[in-house]
Amino acid sequence: MDPEESTGKELNKVLGVAKKKLFNRNVAVFTFFLLLSFIFWYINALSKNINGTVNFPVRYTNFPENLALVNELPDKLKLEVQGPGYSILKARISGNKTPLIIDVKNSGLEVSREESDLEFFIYSYNLRESFIRQIRSDFEINSVIPDSINFVFDKVIIKKVPVKPDIKVNPLRQFMISGDIITDPDSVEISGPKAVIDTIDYVLTKSHEYNQINEEISRNIDLESIRKVGISHKRVEITVPVEQFTEEVIDIPVRILNMPDTADVKLFPNMVSIHFNIALSDYNRIQEIPFEAVVDIKDLDVRKIDRLTVELVNLPTFIQNVRYNPKQVEYIFEKK
Repeated sequence: MDPEESTGKELNKVLGVAKKKLFNRNVAVFTFFLLLSFIFWYINALSKNINGTVNFPVRYTNFPENLALVNELPDKLKLEVQGPGYSILKARISGNKTPLIIDVKNSGLEVSREESDLEFFIYSYNLRESFIRQIRSDFEINSVIPDSINFVFDKVIIKKVPVKPDIKVNPLRQFMISGDIITDPDSVEISGPKAVIDTIDYVLTKSHEYNQINEEISRNIDLESIRKVGISHKRVEITVPVEQFTEEVIDIPVRILNMPDTADVKLFPNMVSIHFNIALSDYNRIQEIPFEAVVDIKDLDVRKIDRLTVELVNLPTFIQNVRYNPKQVEYIFEKK
């Protein structure tokens, strides 16, 4: 290659790199001054009065006594404002953090319908002065959206309901729950809107599970909260009796119910064997157990039924895992 040609190519390459760097530098300078101009323009614009909107969260206080709210209230209000741009910008930044307080009882509640003394509303426009004092800004509030806030109340009632433990106890092998689970207190008072309270029959504890238990346990457990309902206690004490058990087997005769006066009925077999678990402390009570094995022959049709079903009745609560055999017996029906 000709040396002069080679030198020319190298020179063009150097010039190309220089032009590219110069172009990039010009672009950066232009961008910087464009951004700077925008900042100055924006600052100038913020000093002027403008119209804008700001969303504020809302908190309601001081509800009328002996009344409970049953409808949903807006948790945010939109304020259409006019004032210095920097004030509106500041409010937008802090608006989601600082809730506006609405004093319900002292905010001019008006009756919605003449025939109802439990439905009210507040004109949002009447809350402007209170909002301006709370916001402490130099802009004006032109309007508030929604233009009114509706309140539907119900009379507060008090009702006593039982506490229902929502727990599961898994004892160790050869141990059993030997009685009823006791709660202290066993009932609580609930208060709230009548329409809600009338549907509640009990209050549940928080759900818990206890495993590998071999002795009586006592625990303090929180009660489940109920929306829009006050509960007189936040927690209760539960007691679960757990004891070692033994398995017992007894044989008892089968008793016939509704035996007719005009016939005799004989059962085959006429005894059943009953297996059950009983706590050691209750073992001496076996003789007091009132349960029976019975068959009912009321409306018996001997042409269709060849076996009678045995049922156990009067089972005590202190025995568990009850099994019995046979569950059906044959019979002979003889007229007198």
